[in-house]
Amino acid sequence: MPTLRPTPTARARRGARWPALVAGIGALGLLGAFTVANSQAAVPGSAAAPAATAAALPAYDHVVVVVYENKQYGEIIGSANAPYINQLANGGASLTGMKALTHPSQPNYFNLFSGATQGITGDGCYTPQSMTAPNLGQELIAAGRTFATYNEDLPSEGSTACTNGQYAQKHNPWFAFRNVPLNTGKTWAQFPRNDFAALPGLSFVVPNQCNDMHSCPVGTGDTWTRNNLDAYAQWAKANNSLLVLTWDEDNYLGSNQIATVFYGAKVKTGRYATAFNHHHLLRTFEDLFGTATHAGNAANVQPITEVFDTSTDPTPTPTPTPTPTPTPTPTPTPTAGGLQLANPGPQSCKFNQSCTVQLSATGGRPPVRYAATGLPWGLTVDAGSGRISGKPWGSGTVQVTATATDSTGTTVTTAFPLTVNWF
Repeated sequence: MPTLRPTPTARARRGARWPALVAGIGALGLLGAFTVANSQAAVPGSAAAPAATAAALPAYDHVVVVVYENKQYGEIIGSANAPYINQLANGGASLTGMKALTHPSQPNYFNLFSGATQGITGDGCYTPQSMTAPNLGQELIAAGRTFATYNEDLPSEGSTACTNGQYAQKHNPWFAFRNVPLNTGKTWAQFPRNDFAALPGLSFVVPNQCNDMHSCPVGTGDTWTRNNLDAYAQWAKANNSLLVLTWDEDNYLGSNQIATVFYGAKVKTGRYATAFNHHHLLRTFEDLFGTATHAGNAANVQPITEVFDTSTDPTPTPTPTPTPTPTPTPTPTPTAGGLQLANPGPQSCKFNQSCTVQLSATGGRPPVRYAATGLPWGLTVDAGSGRISGKPWGSGTVQVTATATDSTGTTVTTAFPLTVNWF
């Protein structure tokens, strides 16, 4: 297989970080050999799901998956360089325990798409249409679902070019598989930005090597995402659809922890620390669309389920116990034991500026403990005092759900909007 030679820019970038790596290069080589071998240890074909059955997953109309490049988790989540992506993370589900499987880039893309590296260990160009292993695209089509990829700077639909401007084949594993039609590989110009209902059931979006943060700063990719995908993100929330952002690997200087964000309909806002990798993500996509088989190592893991709200009906609001006293006002809501939690009403903070919101409960049996979910990154709640404080990152409006629990276990809940403004 021919070797893709690094460009002068890439050589310079790698050279800049070489001194920091020299001391540990032997250990890194052993680690790379282990992770590549481990990620290839799949059965040669697809397999049925393991005996353990995962919780039900939502049935989405559309799922769009965006893959970015070479950034550690902390370079994205909580970073001032990625305000829009942090807005999505704060308004959706952020996987704090997500890790890539190996280095360099290309084997990770094959793991995500087919559950194994398929023998790929570097970033050189592969032979198009040379592989027949089970993969996500083939499984979706076999299940009667629709699948496509939208590749920025791809010269034409179905092109198997190795490179073209800022386009690189190494970020597009689907062209390697004979069982995936070439015409499912679309150009970015073919993305239906004026009619999201025309999207296939599942699609990948692959920005070029600048906008995916490979060769350009994080802020460039963040701005590209806001300009090109925010309309879909907001549409998805109202139209039973989902946006997923993930990365191929870190920058070699960390533990290969990467950011991954779910945003859209039926997503439970929060941060989830369970250990996941690209195989879990592949399994999740397969199960969201009910494929009959699971490719490679996806057959050996369970899908990501805790980020989804699969309830079909809202939980009824408990009716207060009648008493001879006058009917209380709707806010705060009385519950058994007399514990009440005042709703603080709409709140606003400024980006990266000190902000405080006070939760206040009355009645009940002390001590009262407070909690809150949906807070922007940078804000926390003191469980004893109910004081929410910190310096929020991101911008936009989130829905905060606050709870108070007394010593009898009685819990009351209230929700309020919190807006983070730039200025």
